Amino acid sequence: MGFAVPVSPGHSLLLLNSYMRTDLLLGIHRHIHRMQNQDAPGSPIHHLADSIAHVVAAYDGINLFECIARNTLHIDPDFEFRHEPDYAHDIKLMKHHLRCLRRTIRDLACYD
Repeated sequence: MGFAVPVSPGHSLLLLNSYMRTDLLLGIHRHIHRMQNQDAPGSPIHHLADSIAHVVAAYDGINLFECIARNTLHIDPDFEFRHEPDYAHDIKLMKHHLRCLRRTIRDLACYD
């Protein structure tokens, strides 16, 4: 379900909160809050896309799976947490949401 196509930034964040398995999710939230606190220009969809891109750029390809913990917001609190596969899952999930958000941003730009 986490790989569903989000229909809004809020829907994307809900899916990420529910289906990410690691605490890499906290990096997305921290970056969004930092942007809001600094009154960064752009809409919520831009802030979310920038935040996901920031976390993916920081963690993709370096396999820091030993440094992550389980996502306490995961929809299934009893899932079996496994560092390495869950880290890989979350990178893949974030990339999926980033592609979807960027596609939506591109589609919305056609109406400007």
